[in-house]
Amino acid sequence: MTRRFNLLLVALVVLSALPAAAAFPVADDETDVNAATASVAATEETAETNYTRLYIDTDDSYRDVKPGESLDYTVSVKNGEDEAVEVDPHLSATPMAEFPLESEWVDIDGPTSIEAGETAEYTVSVEVPEDAETADYRGLVAFTDETVTYPGRPAQPIHSAHVVANVWREPTVKIHSDTYVRAQVEAGDSFTRQLVIENTGDSAVPLNPELTTERRHCSGHCPNQLNPSWIDIDGPNQIAPGETATVSITVSPPEAADRGRYNADVNLGLNDPNRQANNDYWQRVGVNFVVWKQPSEAFETGFEVSDDTENVTLTLSPNGYHGAEDREDASFDVEFVDPDGNVVEAERVRVSSSGFVDLSGERARNAVEQGDDYAIRNGGEEFVYRVNDPAAGEWTLRVTPENTIGFQYELDRIESSE
Repeated sequence: MTRRFNLLLVALVVLSALPAAAAFPVADDETDVNAATASVAATEETAETNYTRLYIDTDDSYRDVKPGESLDYTVSVKNGEDEAVEVDPHLSATPMAEFPLESEWVDIDGPTSIEAGETAEYTVSVEVPEDAETADYRGLVAFTDETVTYPGRPAQPIHSAHVVANVWREPTVKIHSDTYVRAQVEAGDSFTRQLVIENTGDSAVPLNPELTTERRHCSGHCPNQLNPSWIDIDGPNQIAPGETATVSITVSPPEAADRGRYNADVNLGLNDPNRQANNDYWQRVGVNFVVWKQPSEAFETGFEVSDDTENVTLTLSPNGYHGAEDREDASFDVEFVDPDGNVVEAERVRVSSSGFVDLSGERARNAVEQGDDYAIRNGGEEFVYRVNDPAAGEWTLRVTPENTIGFQYELDRIESSE
């Protein structure tokens, strides 16, 4: 006789989920007593249920397939009993699946008996018809009729493999522009990004952009709350078949805008018939920018010059918002003030630019492709100023930046070795 084991989990879960009054009812009359006794007896019967020891493994349960094509899953079933077990491989509906696998699509090939301690392999073939809707189709391949029930859920087979066929088609709507916008803009100014969208399908596609400025949950340095009136979106209301359209997103913070970082999302409102309707990540545009203001006064810092100093060298490195595009060239107005209060003109002796070149093919988000081989990221600039033979004493440095949201400075005093 086949050895089996007792699985008490179902009864324990059911009992723990019941209120005290339901698990141990208080009888007002003989009818209630009989009902309570029957309920306990049914629970005890469930607790004594034996389940066959079959161990299921699937090579890859989630697969992509196009309409009109087929795919195969391999399911391994190991018999943990002491004797052979008869099995009945069949398709069972996945509880609460929106798109269940259709039985006429599925064919299961494999033995109907598994010897003790042996492992059998089954091929689950899925033939998807040409007119299948784009969706994730889910099903359970069951090997016995034994089921288990969890509180609040329908019964489901115990010995089963979960398979999913992701039916997809080539998208007909393609966005040829980067959907992640990063920029820096001076308060009172504006910037514009353009998105090029192509419709390769046979019918017109609606275009209805919607702006979302709701701030997501964050911790630490959170973005400022964006006023929707700062953003203007311009484009057609549809894209004709075989045509290309351009959507312009213009951001114009007023002069009174607070400095800081702002985020917004634009859902383009496209309807690609070859994509799942509940999947719109591909047409969401992230708009992220920093608002800055030109300072009204120069930055000042003091530094000491010794008697042995031959020259003072200042290196300025402008900082921009990481990945921001179309930034105007940064510049600086630099003044040195000697210990007597005289403004000493500093000579700009060097301007350098640097960058990072990647050959691995792993393009960074803010990199620019150059041909098929190179991805290039800007490494920044440096502006170097020098004052020769400075007088000893306390000096003052004044820097007024232009077209940058910040800068780094380094003051070197080159001293005589004598």
